[in-house]
Parts: sequence; structure tokens; C-alpha cells
Amino acid sequence: MRRIRVTGPARRDIIKILRRSSAEFGDQAQQRYRRLIDQALQDLSENAARVGVQSIDDIREGYFLYHLKWSRKTSAGLPVRQPRHLIAFYVNDSDAIIVARVFHERQMLYRHLVGPDGP
Repeated sequence: MRRIRVTGPARRDIIKILRRSSAEFGDQAQQRYRRLIDQALQDLSENAARVGVQSIDDIREGYFLYHLKWSRKTSAGLPVRQPRHLIAFYVNDSDAIIVARVFHERQMLYRHLVGPDGP
């Protein structure tokens, strides 16, 4: 298993996602979504090249996306029917997975993952 590190921006993304989930769908839905996010992180730590992981070198070299839908069946409890978020991550020099951001599938990734000097 690889170590997972969630960056500050990704942590804030998760908090925002869970607050919105609670406000729109209730506390039980928020808890299910939290379990799904936790499961997705665990799944990535076990295999960062698992089904559903895709390279986004065209947006930011060395980065990958993983849609939460790929962890629905392994998540405990009632499943989230239609997860809408993706985890953006990279693997650092010490072979740890660094979670850079967590996005809604409709967000423009380019705007959030490009450094000041471009991709």
C-alpha cells in the first residue's frame, strides 16, 4: 500500500463537497459520500494504476484522475448512486500518492491544475 497525502486544497474541496451534500441531500447522504471518498483513497493506495485511473498529461504532466464511481461497489453501506467527483493526484518521488484536488465532473480541470507557467 502506498501512503496517501491529501493537500490543503484537496482537503478544502472535500469539506466543501460534504457540506453541500449535507445541505442538498441530508446527513445520511453526506456520510455515504464521505465513506465513498475514503474508499476511493484506500483503493488508490492499494493500486494507483487500477481500472478507472486516467492520465491527464495534456493538462498537467504526471497527474491522474480517478472518478469516485469506480469505488462505489467496494464502499461499505448503501452505495452512492451517481457520484459526481474526481480525484486529481500524482505520485511523488517517495512513491506516495499526493491528492492535489477533488473536482466535480463538470469543472474545468485546466483552470485548477495548471501551474503559473502552463501545463
